Amino acid sequence: MPGRLISVMAESAAAQQKDNLCGPFWAARVLNESGFSTWEGQPIDEDLIALRAGTVLPDTDTDAGVPPGALSRAAYRYVLPMAPVAQSGTPAGALAGSIEAASGGQLRCVPLRGAWNVDRIERLLEAAPDLGARLIANLRTGRLWGSRPPIDVLLAELQARPVQDPAADWDVGHFVELEMLIRGPQRSLVVVHDSYPSLGWGGRHFQPPRVVAAALLRGDGREGGVLAVVPDARAEAAEALAAELGLDTRPWNNGTRS
Repeated sequence: MPGRLISVMAESAAAQQKDNLCGPFWAARVLNESGFSTWEGQPIDEDLIALRAGTVLPDTDTDAGVPPGALSRAAYRYVLPMAPVAQSGTPAGALAGSIEAASGGQLRCVPLRGAWNVDRIERLLEAAPDLGARLIANLRTGRLWGSRPPIDVLLAELQARPVQDPAADWDVGHFVELEMLIRGPQRSLVVVHDSYPSLGWGGRHFQPPRVVAAALLRGDGREGGVLAVVPDARAEAAEALAAELGLDTRPWNNGTRS
């Protein structure tokens, strides 16, 4: 039993991002799961991607960067630059460039930004499997639902019945993966895969598309967006989808000092 407990704890630690490395965490995970384990002789992990993508750490200790129920993980492999909290994070364009470089161009990142709404979110998620796309979203967590709403709230949302939106767990700029769309009788839910297993159910939580759209629009003076990571051969199709949805394919400005 003690050995199994240690194993479970190690798996949980590996599944949680290091503090302030949400973007590099997802970039490394997508690369690893796509078959890329090293970059110029170095193991591909969140630390290496953070270094190459120019991640900036906040220069003051703050608990705001870690959600309730999660433990701080701040043992970095490299010395990373620091700046005031408002300028810290990972630039979206640099993160995309790191994914493409680490994969030797076999993966392409198509940035998606624009006037997000329910239709665009649903159509993007429905098209993603045919494109072989992984969708890394950069959004504001304060506009999301709390990650563990009662089941009756989720069912009411799917049935288009009135609900009281569950309060958000925390409020920061954050990278997550938009994993799939679940359709109900009237509405749908997005399965959001988070880099904190303490949120939702093992890191997965359900969000209405209208809520995801609001989180991407942020409303805090910064921009959000989605990186569609696709095989190189599908990049043109992903760009065509962006045009069809009326989305811009330039990287967004999330406020990080680059």
